[in-house]
Amino acid sequence: MIHSSVIAQPNPDRREDRGPGPRRGERMRPEQREKIEMFKIQFITKNLELSSNEAEGFWPVYEAHKKAIQEIIKTKMNDEILMQEAMLNARKKYKADLLPVLKTEERVNNALRIERDFLYKMRHEVSRRRGWEQE
Repeated sequence: MIHSSVIAQPNPDRREDRGPGPRRGERMRPEQREKIEMFKIQFITKNLELSSNEAEGFWPVYEAHKKAIQEIIKTKMNDEILMQEAMLNARKKYKADLLPVLKTEERVNNALRIERDFLYKMRHEVSRRRGWEQE
C-alpha cells in the first residue's frame, strides 16, 4: 500500500503570496523605480536639510558616486575583497567630494548614513506589506 501526504505551502512564485513588486529574478518596472527614486530624493533632501544651493551641489556628487558604485559592482563582483576595497575607496572619494558642498564633517557623515537609513526603511516597508514584519 502506498501512502502519500501533501502539505499546502505558499508558492513563492505566485504574486499574491509575495505581495507587490517584482518576482525573484524580475526587474522592477520603470515606474516603480522612478517612484522609489523620487522618495529617496525627498528622504535625503529632508534629512540632510539641503538648501537649494546645497542641493545643486549635492545631487551631481551623489549621482557620480552612484554611477561609480554601479560600475564597481559590474566589474569587481567576482572578487569579494577587490569589490569591498573599491567600495571603500569610492566612499572615501564621495566623502571628500561632499565636504565642500555640505561644509561640516557632521553633515557629510550624516549624508553617508542617510542612504543606508533609506534602504532600511524600504526593506521594512516591503516586509510590512508582505506580512513578514516581526513583532
